[in-house]
Amino acid sequence: MDKVLVVQVYTHHKEYCRWMYPKFANTLTYKNKTIVLVDERQYPELNRCATGEERAALGRQIGIEIARKGDYDWLFMMDLDVEPDPDIIEKMLACNYPLVGGMHAARGNANMAIGHNYNNHNDKERSYLTRGQLVGTPEVDGISGGILLVARGIFMRVDYTGYIGPNTIPLRYTADDEYLLIKIYESLKIRPVVATNAKSWHYSDDGRAYRLWSEVKQWKKY
Repeated sequence: MDKVLVVQVYTHHKEYCRWMYPKFANTLTYKNKTIVLVDERQYPELNRCATGEERAALGRQIGIEIARKGDYDWLFMMDLDVEPDPDIIEKMLACNYPLVGGMHAARGNANMAIGHNYNNHNDKERSYLTRGQLVGTPEVDGISGGILLVARGIFMRVDYTGYIGPNTIPLRYTADDEYLLIKIYESLKIRPVVATNAKSWHYSDDGRAYRLWSEVKQWKKY
């Protein structure tokens, strides 16, 4: 059975969801896994990052280094504010593909998937994914790093350094997970596929969690 490293990154800008670790990670049914929390207590260098996006990028890079040193077959990135299907790793492995994303709703919007295709690959002009595009296992340009499965052949070969925050691509917002997928494509010409049967709840500090399509649940009482 392949060896999977589950990495979650915690930074203070997501303090509202610290209680979720390791609650949701422990629900994962895949047997041959190790769960690691990358936080500011163990890795104080995260405190030196200017933005939450840069902290997330550095945290993911730390997770990649742990996976490299630990001889893992797969790296599963799972944001701390995610409650996945318990068998989500099995569903993503079943795609038999080295880079797989899942169905992840935008925070606060259960009708918008995090993901995109590029209209123009030179300036990275994006069109966000529609429900009609998310059928089967479509290949896309971008998908959420909140639930992302990366094969050893990728994380051993791709340099993820160089992210400098939301302005990494001038004149528009660039998240750290988008930057990671750009680096993978530039290095290996591999685009992610989406396991559209692999779903998750995305928790928000508004006290609700969101799931594609149109599902909302209350998790916090004010």
